[in-house]
Order: sequence, then C-alpha cells, then structure tokens
Amino acid sequence: MTPRPNVPRRAAAPSFDHGQSRNEPTPRPSGPDATRPDAPPLETAAPPRRPTGLPLLLLVGLGLATAAGVVQVRARARVLELGAEIAEMTGEHVDLAGERRRLEAERAYLRHPDYIQSIAAGRLQMVPATPDRIQRIHLAAQAGGPR
Repeated sequence: MTPRPNVPRRAAAPSFDHGQSRNEPTPRPSGPDATRPDAPPLETAAPPRRPTGLPLLLLVGLGLATAAGVVQVRARARVLELGAEIAEMTGEHVDLAGERRRLEAERAYLRHPDYIQSIAAGRLQMVPATPDRIQRIHLAAQAGGPR
C-alpha cells in the first residue's frame, strides 16, 4: 500500500439560518432533476395520522372469535355432561327393571295356591273344611215380599 499524500481535511460548511423549521416542507427541487425517477425524495413533514379503525375492527373480530369458541366449548361440555347423565340414568333403569322382575316373581310365588296352603296349615294351623263342618245359612223370607 502506498502512503497517501498529506491532504488537509475540509472544514464543515458554516450553517446559515434559512428561515425554515423542521415541520415545514422543504422546497421542491426545480430544474431538470425534478422529474427524474431516481431523484432523492423530498423531506416533508408527515401529516398527523388519523385513526383508521383497523385496530378496533381487529379487536371486535378477535372478541367475536373468542365468544364463538367459548360457546362451542360450552356446547360440547353440555353434550358430554348430558351423555354422562344418560349413561347414569340408563344404569339406574336397568337396576330398577331387574328389581321389578324380582318383585313380580316374588308376588307370583306368594300368590301361588300351594304356598298359601302351606302357610295356612303351618303358621295358622288351619285345616281344610270337611263337609260335616259346613253349615248352610238360610235367609228367612221377609213378610212383604221382596222390595
């Protein structure tokens, strides 16, 4: 590398107040360079942004999506809850149907004539009536005839 010749540095150009502030737009370039597409853009102060409503719209959309999700989750939870309740009641129905069959069989057994005869003879010491112990009751005819 060859040494560079000792060249004095330029001093910064003095600043002159030109009467513009930062918020004022800079003047448009004039002349043949003003219409060039590769010309540097002019520095202008950006106008204050007006709210567009997009954040509010996104927030409302997010709220609606969340509400729809909550409703769907609640509906599915209710379906599962009702399914469990149906399963529980079906089990109870099976138990009650079995109990009913047992009670109907017991009733049929208790009403059977052989069982009744064994209870009458065993517990109550009842015996079948013989024809000589049967007494007939005759109603006396009333003096005026039947009414």
